[in-house]
Amino acid sequence: MRYIKNEQFVDLSKMCTIRIGGKAKKVYFPDSPEQIKILLQEASEKNKKFFPVGIGSNTVFSDGVLDYIFVSTKELKKYSVKTEKDFFYIEAEAGVSFKTILGIVKKYNLEGFENLSGIPATIGGATVMNAGAFGTEISDIIEEVHWIDTKCRYRVLKRDEIDFSYRRSPFQKNGFVYKVVIRLKKSGKDIPSIIKKHLEERNRKQPLEYPTSGSTFKNPSEYPAGYLLEKAGLKGYRIGNVAFSEKHANFLINIGGGRFKELKELVETAERKIGVLYRIKLEREIEIVE
Repeated sequence: MRYIKNEQFVDLSKMCTIRIGGKAKKVYFPDSPEQIKILLQEASEKNKKFFPVGIGSNTVFSDGVLDYIFVSTKELKKYSVKTEKDFFYIEAEAGVSFKTILGIVKKYNLEGFENLSGIPATIGGATVMNAGAFGTEISDIIEEVHWIDTKCRYRVLKRDEIDFSYRRSPFQKNGFVYKVVIRLKKSGKDIPSIIKKHLEERNRKQPLEYPTSGSTFKNPSEYPAGYLLEKAGLKGYRIGNVAFSEKHANFLINIGGGRFKELKELVETAERKIGVLYRIKLEREIEIVE
């Protein structure tokens, strides 16, 4: 295989926001679609799991050494901004952070992204899981997605060709989102002020003072997951050094020195309890990688 920048025995706890996990036997840092295709091909030939990693805000890694094709988006941070009348098109590689996009949004007072402000994500990871907040999903502002599929074909998909739904996209466990184009509009509103309010609300309602993996479970159709967990007495419930937050019952937090086995037991306990009490099967929003 042609050389691609990589590191061996990488601490996985530093590659996810809850700071729990063992070691990755190797992590690759591609900087082009050609290198991504090589890695997809190797995963196929060696029958290994291909796993893209951005900020890792909804990811939890198990202990021990994991021998997957881990592909970091750290070297994929190029972006450009184009304008057409009142519309701004931001073309961003997978590793561009929401924080970077927020800087562009504030600079030009752009409308459409403000509800997503504060989500700890890269544009690639957010697109894969169709991240959302305050009634907006990233699919609402996507213009097109540049995607390398499992057969190593580079494809450009327009928004109306992509089947997004609540926290779902066709890109999950399927190829690699290389680049995304989002469309925002010049606004007459005070966008920085709206962003400030959303960030204040996020800080007030979410346990951002601890390492956290964000929302643990997707909201069922019947009730919000946080409501069910709180009603079941799981708000603040703790196993070892991992707990469901006192601020928001659907947020897992690492109190300090949390272990994977504690987190997994906590998640499975919640799933069982909600199933028994309310006959509702919780679906995980976090991805547990073992």
